[in-house]
Amino acid sequence: MKLLSLLDRLSTADAPAAAAPRRDLLHRLGQAGARAAVAALPLAAALPAQAAPTDTTLDAILLLLKLEDMLVALYTQALASPALAGAAQAAVRPDFERMLRHQQGHAQFYRTTLLTAGLTPPAAPRFDFSGRRNNAGNPELFPNVLNDYNAFLQLAQQLEDASASIYLNQVAAFATDRQLRDVVLRTQLVEARHASHVRTLRRTATASVAVKSWPSNADVVPSPAVVVPSPAGASTPPVSIYSFEANEVQLVSATTAVPFLAVLTGATAVQFVALSEAFDEPLPTAQANALLNIFG
Repeated sequence: MKLLSLLDRLSTADAPAAAAPRRDLLHRLGQAGARAAVAALPLAAALPAQAAPTDTTLDAILLLLKLEDMLVALYTQALASPALAGAAQAAVRPDFERMLRHQQGHAQFYRTTLLTAGLTPPAAPRFDFSGRRNNAGNPELFPNVLNDYNAFLQLAQQLEDASASIYLNQVAAFATDRQLRDVVLRTQLVEARHASHVRTLRRTATASVAVKSWPSNADVVPSPAVVVPSPAGASTPPVSIYSFEANEVQLVSATTAVPFLAVLTGATAVQFVALSEAFDEPLPTAQANALLNIFG
């Protein structure tokens, strides 16, 4: 990931001293051909995941709104299901109720932003966390996710980890709008805290589950795993969302890597595993859309 170059570009973005009102900015984006019509539809129904454009603020908002709608549905359904209804789960219900309020606030922010721009926000899709896509004839990819607490935690961890990574990849779309960019960056931090907390709950619930509080190659990949298309294309098998976290190189340009191993020596030496753990990696837009389409 070109993390350092991204941060540099965001900090020096060529934005006017008095940023254009959000309504005017997004209204102009929404008037680009069929964009206004697209905004009135669920993203997955309007555009194929592999063809969805990601070069505008509007596209990023629609993606993040669907992501937040998915997390709202996850916690709403879980709180009403046996997965969080047992006596052993009574102590953690307030945690998930708080996380649900956060996701509801995030989704409402994006809907209000679209409304302020004169656009019609898409309705939340009907999410099915079994992976059957609301069709009982389809195979159940994530069995018992709403009936078993541990199965629920495994899926919640993956979706929260993916959420933090999806936000990282969309930040660049807000480079010239400081207000929206700041909100998106703060929201990414909230999602990362959610993911860390769910990982802690997994360790607490099952002593044999050795997961860290952040994505690590040392973690056992959850089973069943959420898989997305490989960046290499359709000719290669799908990959776990954690395959993107194995990166041990941080770039400052297209060809220049940060020489961590050369600089951090002696008492400050680091291992390769520490390099991969130190930086959260973005989930590309095509993979983000594919993940969302599994459930909605």
